Amino acid sequence: MRIKDIIKKQTTIIAIAVVLVTIAVIGVSYAIFFDVSRNTDDQVITAGNLELTVAGITALSLSEPMSTTAGLSSTPISYTVVNTASNLPASYSLYIYAGSGNTVPLSSIKVSTDGNATSGSTATVLTSITETLVENGTTYYRVDTGDIAAGATGATKYMRIWIDESLADDTIDGASLDLQLYVVSEVDDNSN
Repeated sequence: MRIKDIIKKQTTIIAIAVVLVTIAVIGVSYAIFFDVSRNTDDQVITAGNLELTVAGITALSLSEPMSTTAGLSSTPISYTVVNTASNLPASYSLYIYAGSGNTVPLSSIKVSTDGNATSGSTATVLTSITETLVENGTTYYRVDTGDIAAGATGATKYMRIWIDESLADDTIDGASLDLQLYVVSEVDDNSN
């Protein structure tokens, strides 16, 4: 009986060790494939073989709502998508969603992704974007999508985001705006 008890304890210890090692390997693997580097004006988001560099974050530091004309002529943020894999093309979608600290109605937010030119640009109310993704009760609004070849760097794109004064109401007084980017990428591993 004592030998069976010893074997049973050793088997339990081995099983617990295997579970802990598996959890550690999964955690390390996730850390290797996902990274966000931050500083005061730009961010680099790495997920697998896709890097999204967003520059000009300080352009989003607005102190008050503005008109559509002022929003379209404001300083944009720029972003570039890079596929670091040398043999796998990828597709991506870039979404905006409200973070946990957001108290501004999303129907007051306007977005322009028409480029760096201020003339001829158009603005869209964030909640009127119909290409959405809903996960765990959070709605993600797709502002860009594209395909990128293996090892390629996409064109630099520009985006403006502001609270539109014609849409804002009294509920934004003292409110906080917390918008975040969400990147979804798929790798096409069937190509040669």
